[in-house]
Amino acid sequence: MKTILRNVLLYAFALYVTSLLLDGLVLQDGVRTLVIGGILLAIGFNIIKPILSVISLPFNLLSLGLFSILITAFILFLITLIYPPIEVKAFTFTGISFWGIEVHKFYVSYLLSYCLISVTIYLITKLINWLFGK
Repeated sequence: MKTILRNVLLYAFALYVTSLLLDGLVLQDGVRTLVIGGILLAIGFNIIKPILSVISLPFNLLSLGLFSILITAFILFLITLIYPPIEVKAFTFTGISFWGIEVHKFYVSYLLSYCLISVTIYLITKLINWLFGK
């Protein structure tokens, strides 16, 4: 029970931080959306993702693991279909400059938006798990 609650809170926090970082993720109803989104992400990543990973193992091997990004984006797509207050849309990335590394402004399409948001959620959850231990 403690692990399930921790996962839900972790994914809810990752959704919140991702919505702050990227304009393509829109959360409409506040805390309620974060909690329900955390529950749906926990179900998606802990139940659906392992099943899809086993089914798509040949593609994952051929792409050296990059196909898992599409699996994660597909889970996010399913969540946006099930729960409409979580919305993913195309957006324009405004660019960033950090320690002499510069990423210029570019348009993020609908599919790339799903992939970028799912990778961001994945990285935030892995960073928090690494910082606080599992």
